[in-house]
Amino acid sequence: MNDQLERFIPFVQFLGQSLGKNYEVVLHDLSTPETSIIAIANGELSGRVVGGPTTDFALKILQRGAAEDRQYLVNYHGKNINGNLFKSSSYFLRDDEGRVIGALCINMNLSPFISLKNFISKEIICEDKDPSDNTGAAEKSGSPFHVFENFQGSIDEVISSMIDTALVKYDIAPERLSASERITVVEDLNESGLFLLKGGLAALAERLNVSEPTIYRYLSKVKRNNI
Repeated sequence: MNDQLERFIPFVQFLGQSLGKNYEVVLHDLSTPETSIIAIANGELSGRVVGGPTTDFALKILQRGAAEDRQYLVNYHGKNINGNLFKSSSYFLRDDEGRVIGALCINMNLSPFISLKNFISKEIICEDKDPSDNTGAAEKSGSPFHVFENFQGSIDEVISSMIDTALVKYDIAPERLSASERITVVEDLNESGLFLLKGGLAALAERLNVSEPTIYRYLSKVKRNNI
């Protein structure tokens, strides 16, 4: 554990008890992304525990390093593996050289409020009913929330989620992607911080049905082009 982060651990339980059971508070040590959670309060909301991995969002911040000059981000949205939505805020913790070494995150569970909103909309306001449909069965679909962060319980889930996100825009099976498309996937995942995680490169090679040296070759080309 980074010694500079240890002093923030008492704040986690303080904030968790002060804000209440509907708020999860997490302290990340980003020097060990595979086991970054060093303190957590009300972790039952997302199912995460001490020793759990970082998130895809935090990896992007870590990958950008000192180039990310914001001290904090507030009121973005996250989602856990069960699909429950959170309103999240993160305060970035830096060392004396200005490098991001940790993050103190507060995640508000929105699920009870979304359920209440849906109940009021459907049962009281009846705004989900199609006026031309006498049965009242027509319902709106979709979500107004754009998810920036995914809360995963294991490093394998983090890696899988990041790869899924990079591949979702392609309408063909991953193993059928062209070489240029595979390079684009590698570039996207490099920017997302996938290759900061142990096992990230191997997992991508397996999904694309190519060898690990091939992914190394693509990654080297991406890095050369970005110089």
